[in-house]
Formats: sequence, C-alpha cells, structure tokens
Amino acid sequence: MLEFRFKDIDDNDVVLTNPMYIVINRDEKIPADDLSVTFPFLKNVGELCGVEVFDGGKLVFKGLVDEQQNVLSDRLYYTKIIARSMAANLLDNESKPVSYNKVSASVIFNKHLLNNSIKSYKGKEVTLGGNLNITKGTTDWQAFYTFSRRAYGTTPRINSDGTADFYGIESGDNLRFSNVDGLRYNSIKENNKRCKLISDVYVKSKPSGSYDTIIRRDKIRNRKIDRRRYVDVSVSKNFSIPDTIIDNSISNSYEVTVISPERILDKLGAKVSIEDSGLGVIDGLYVSGIYYRLTPDKEETTLILKKEREYVDS
Repeated sequence: MLEFRFKDIDDNDVVLTNPMYIVINRDEKIPADDLSVTFPFLKNVGELCGVEVFDGGKLVFKGLVDEQQNVLSDRLYYTKIIARSMAANLLDNESKPVSYNKVSASVIFNKHLLNNSIKSYKGKEVTLGGNLNITKGTTDWQAFYTFSRRAYGTTPRINSDGTADFYGIESGDNLRFSNVDGLRYNSIKENNKRCKLISDVYVKSKPSGSYDTIIRRDKIRNRKIDRRRYVDVSVSKNFSIPDTIIDNSISNSYEVTVISPERILDKLGAKVSIEDSGLGVIDGLYVSGIYYRLTPDKEETTLILKKEREYVDS
C-alpha cells in the first residue's frame, strides 16, 4: 500500500491513504517525474505544497505540489493533486548569470541546487577545466545538466528521494520477468525501429570548407539502411557530435515495452532480463521509463526497456 505524506503551507503534516486513482511517470529523458493522485473530497485539508510517497516504508517519490483541484463531477466530489519531483525547482528557477573558471561539483551544488531544496548529492568532487558560462535565461537545471555533461560525461538526475546524482541513472537492481518464476507480465512488445537509425553523418570542419568528412557505420549500412545527416562543427569544434548522433540513433532503434500487474516504482536504470515461452530470452536491457497506474479496477506498471550500452556497441 502506498502512503502519501503531504506538507501544507503552515508546515503541518497531512498523511493520506487509500487513493482512488494514482498515476506516476518517470523517464530518463524527462528531468522531473510527475504524480497525479485522486482522493475522495478532502474537505478540511489546507493548501498543500509538498509530498512524499512511501511504498512499504521506502521513499519512492518526493516533490512539489503544482495543482490542488476540488471537483464535482457526476455528483461525485473528489480532490486531485498534481505534483512533480524535486527537479521541478531546478527547471522553474533561473540562475544568476555567472562565468565560472575551473568550477567544481560542490560549487555547482551550492550555487544551483542547494537553494532549490536539494539537500545532498552523489558524485566525486570533479573540477571542470576551462570556463562554464551561465548566461541570462539559463535555468538551474541547465547549469546542472551542462556541468555534468562536460565534467562527468553523464546526464544527471534528481533521484526519487530528492538527492542530486551527477552520475545520472544508476541502479544495482536486477529485474527478471517470467510468468513461470519471475515478475509477472500481461504483455510484451519488442520493437525494432529501423526508421530511427542513421548510417552516415557528413561533417564540415572548416568555415570555408565543405561537408567532406564522412562518419559511417557499416554495421547499420549492412542492414540495408542508408540515412544521412549533415553537421557543421567548424565553429563549436565539438567533433564528438557526429558519433553522438549515430549512437543516439542506435539507442533509440530498439525498445521493449512490458506491461506488468506488479507495482514497480523505483527501478529506473535497473537491469532487466525476460524469459518468455514465445519470444525466448531477451537480456541486456535496462529500465528507461516507468509508467504506473492505479484505478479502482486494476493496478499495472508499463516499463520501457532499452539496450544497455555494451549491447548497443556490439
């Protein structure tokens, strides 16, 4: 059973159970997780501002209340609360313009995260060589993201418990789906998306030059795919962009969707294997997205699975 612990604007605790409907979404490509929960009409509840969700005593969602709706529909009164995870603060707040030279992870945390109610972080103390310019209009999320990409080579994440993680989604968990002796599932869809693959990137490396350098992946062309892009790196000098474009196309070209009657909330990044009587064994996967639903009629989790990096490169 999920337990909801809210805070109101007077700092009172409001503990609620037995919701009518729950939706929790989290995706590695979306900085803030989102929550929608509906209760029978909460007549004497004040203005709510924060929420924590516990599953069997474990904190699986911490965030900020965006909307609190009291609704009459078909003679039924109910209260619906919409919230986002703590990453919402970073997305919603603009950074003070500043130019850093050799900035460290602790400075980024203190200047861009701590003042957004992020109390701790994970990551070694890394210092970024060179300059990092935070221009007018940059959000605190963009500052956090840009530093992490350049200093760690990762996509950062605000975890379910509200901590910042410079390393991004990491999980030591392993999930095994099997209707014989593993996690149950109702359906599986394996999707090879050939339309996502890019085989060639033509690169312009000099301002006065042409697109005369070709980055090509023969393993994609050998699959009868010829799809190209053109990239001008003559100004940015970021020569990793062409490989990144192709690598991302490979990552996005294969996806497995599992719908399970199990409640699976805090497993983003977990390694996954599947054993199915028809599809056989599918492994080398990780959880890229989690979409949980609870209604009066059923409970289910939809997982979006992608190939781990080592399997993408093979």
